[in-house]
Amino acid sequence: MRTMLETYFTKEAFAPLIELARRLEKGIADVIIKYGAPWHVVRVGARVEFMCSPKRPRNGGEAALIIHRPIDTAIHHYLLNRDVVITPFHNMMLICPSTTKAHVERLIEGLDHCLAELV
Repeated sequence: MRTMLETYFTKEAFAPLIELARRLEKGIADVIIKYGAPWHVVRVGARVEFMCSPKRPRNGGEAALIIHRPIDTAIHHYLLNRDVVITPFHNMMLICPSTTKAHVERLIEGLDHCLAELV
């Protein structure tokens, strides 16, 4: 018999989170491509992050040089004004059990509208 912790951390438990994270990753990538933004998106499991830089950082020092620029602030404020919150210190999103497809679509749509105004 599985313990509660073993049940929670199973492939079955994570499958819906990974599926939503894949959708978010693809949606963000599609928005980046649509507007020709020199950015990239990365997903690890149920964690998705985009950076407003064409070059992927190799370490935390390089990442620190990329984040916190005016473009990041503008994106965060744009999304916040539309009731969409992503991590305030960088552009990372974690899919959790209460995340829905509607949440993911709203974030993608918000980023799409944001880039439409920025470009």
